[in-house]
Order: sequence, then C-alpha cells, then structure tokens
Amino acid sequence: MLTPEQYLGAVAERIQRSGGVLNSVQIGPATAVVGLFTESVMLTTMNYCVVAAPVPEVSAAALYDFTGRATQHARANMVGTMGWTAGSVVIAGLVGQRVYPDAAQAASAKTNNQFGGETRMVAVDLTAGQTYAFTGGKMWGAAMHGAIRARLTYCFPQPAEVYQQVQWQQAQQPQVPPPPGWQQQPPMAAPPVPPPPYAEQAGPQPPVYPPPGHPPYGY
Repeated sequence: MLTPEQYLGAVAERIQRSGGVLNSVQIGPATAVVGLFTESVMLTTMNYCVVAAPVPEVSAAALYDFTGRATQHARANMVGTMGWTAGSVVIAGLVGQRVYPDAAQAASAKTNNQFGGETRMVAVDLTAGQTYAFTGGKMWGAAMHGAIRARLTYCFPQPAEVYQQVQWQQAQQPQVPPPPGWQQQPPMAAPPVPPPPYAEQAGPQPPVYPPPGHPPYGY
C-alpha cells in the first residue's frame, strides 16, 4: 500500500520539475511540503503556493484548519500587494489513509471568488486511491482557473500513478549484494514523470508557470 511519505515524495518531485521553490515547513501539527511559484501576467505578479502534508485520516475540520494555516503562510511569503499588484493562489492538500465523506465533499465543492486570490483544497485517500478536489471551470477568469486546475492535477497526481512509479523504483533495487568483482550494468531508465500540462499545449497560451529547469520568477 502507498504511504503518505511516498506520495509526498512524488508531490515534491513535481513541484521541482515544474519550476517551484521547494521547502519543508511546519504548518500546524504537520510538516508540510511547500512549493512556491511566481509568474508575471500582464502587470500582475501571480503567486502560487502548493502545500501538502500527511495525516492519518482526513476530516473536513482538519482540512479547513490546514488550509487556513497554509493560506497564512502563502500570504506572508507572496510578492507584491494582495489584490492590487499581485494575486495569490493557494492549493492545500492533506494526504491520509482515509478521507471522511465530509472532507471529500468540502474539497470537491466549487470555490468562491476571492479578491485577488483563490484557494483550493485537496484530500487524497491512499486506501481508496482517490483524489478529491474542485477541478471544474468558472466563467469568471476562465483562463486563470484553467492554469490553476493544470497545476493542481499535476502536483497532486492520482495515487495509482504514484504507486506504479514507486513499484518500478523498488523493482530496480538489488535484492542481494553482488559478488566480488561483479560489474554492475547501467540501470534502466526510470519511467518518465509526465511533463507539466502546458508543455503539450499547442498554439499561443497564457503563461502558466516556468518550464522545468527555468528559475522561478521573483525568486
């Protein structure tokens, strides 16, 4: 069975691959994986903060509390003035072996429009293999919400996808020590991690976030 630590490792890897600044931050009782991104859209600096933490079980109360603390952290580290020269998008997720129905409902509910910002909640059920989050569209700011949805689904992959990657990595590890003088063969290439969604889009697109290997804007 997939563990929260294994899933968070995949989240951290995807934050780095998509150009985010990766940190480990104590948020409430949990140590969270935090990814900070900035991009310039017209005259506005968009700040994205992806936060994920492990818990044994995910309840609605725990999800709301964690999201509130994650939002405070994101606002304290944003670039620009909230609502005027900058926007803030917070994607906060809890990862556990069980997600209660109230948490699944809260995470999947359509979000309200906010002045200069947006907050998305994610609940990942490792036992059921489900990721709960609002990924629908909105008439207001449709392009921006498309960018938010792409970042959310990339940084919080489905548990089955992470489990397959972990299984492959474990299969490549030698089970017994090699005999003296044994020449190790070059390891097989690891299964590729999908690129960020924007990489496969054709035609001119609004900027979503820096391509892999590009230093994040503003940091």
